[in-house]
Amino acid sequence: MSDLTLSKRAQCIGDSPTLKINALARAMKKEGKPLIHLGGGEPVFPAPQSAVQAIIKKAESRKIKYSPSSGTPELKAAVAQYTLNNYGQKVGPENIIVSAGAKQALFNFLLAAVNEGDEVVFPAPYWVSYPEMVKLAGGTPVIVRPGRGLQITFEELAAAVTARTKAVLINSPCNPSGQIFDADFISRVVRLTEEKHIFLLMDDIYHKLVFDGNSCPNPYEYATDGQNLVIANGVSKVYGLTGLRIGWAVSQNRSLIGAMGRMQAQSTSCNSDLSEAAAAAALTGDQRCIEDLRSLLEYNRDVLLQELGQIPHVTVQKPQGTFYCFADFSRYNPDSQALSHYLLEQALVAVVPGAAFGMDGYLRISFCASEESIVQGVRRIKRALENISVKEG
Repeated sequence: MSDLTLSKRAQCIGDSPTLKINALARAMKKEGKPLIHLGGGEPVFPAPQSAVQAIIKKAESRKIKYSPSSGTPELKAAVAQYTLNNYGQKVGPENIIVSAGAKQALFNFLLAAVNEGDEVVFPAPYWVSYPEMVKLAGGTPVIVRPGRGLQITFEELAAAVTARTKAVLINSPCNPSGQIFDADFISRVVRLTEEKHIFLLMDDIYHKLVFDGNSCPNPYEYATDGQNLVIANGVSKVYGLTGLRIGWAVSQNRSLIGAMGRMQAQSTSCNSDLSEAAAAAALTGDQRCIEDLRSLLEYNRDVLLQELGQIPHVTVQKPQGTFYCFADFSRYNPDSQALSHYLLEQALVAVVPGAAFGMDGYLRISFCASEESIVQGVRRIKRALENISVKEG
């Protein structure tokens, strides 16, 4: 049976580092080890009551069936209202595709828009799945690395755009850095992509989880007709409903949304009817849950920053949003993979190596865990690092 081989595509795609860390953390906890997990990407926060009630009602109806491939009318109406409320943009059902999480919405876009060899440009640090998703769609990821700090400039991005560029992908606030791209940057990227006739894909999954009175610039404010603009979002982060696996994409480009729908129909067919009912209820229910989560995360961020401030030789840029901090530990070990494994074994703390996000020497530390876990986890890291010789800066 040695002649049985996997596809070249399968052989060039790596595992998701974050999912790998999650699996390892679960396994260690199952073994009874007192692990503190600061590598996760979901809030320790109860589901909105409106979503819970909708699940119960739907389950009790005993009518849990196939749903329309691109989303139920009720959920599409809720997404349309969300888009109007948050982006000032009026959209109809034909401008929306509901998917199994924002991740599938992003992937549907890539399958619908990218040809073999087309380039997709995005900044580092980036979400771990971006390069692999682009490669799965046959495209070439073009990673723009910041000359300094954790954010690229517009000039650095523009220099990476070529005749082969099919799309620019921006995540703001950014996973893993928590940094928000300002209005000047977003407005110039919108104009650039329109002038070059390339798509602009905005991964806005964290756009309401921002701190210190900040807000995320609305790309529609700078667009002309919005035909090249796609906004991806979902209920996983701002509502803490990661388990529903419901996200969406919105665009004024109906042909694009239609093509994304065909990709989805031929892969996953449709979304979970139960999840769609719960997501619609979350979007139309009491929205105070978002502010409750946002304020808790801001408090947790401040706790994390205070604890990290007690570790010498660690450089931190204050996160403006999300629930991640991307801290520079390179003075202890520039190999973030090795350092994260050391902390897992010696401190029993799980964090994600920065190399997974395109910037080695950094560690992504999540502050969506409990306050106690954050405090004790960082203190364990501090004690473990005391055994490492610091490299000259």
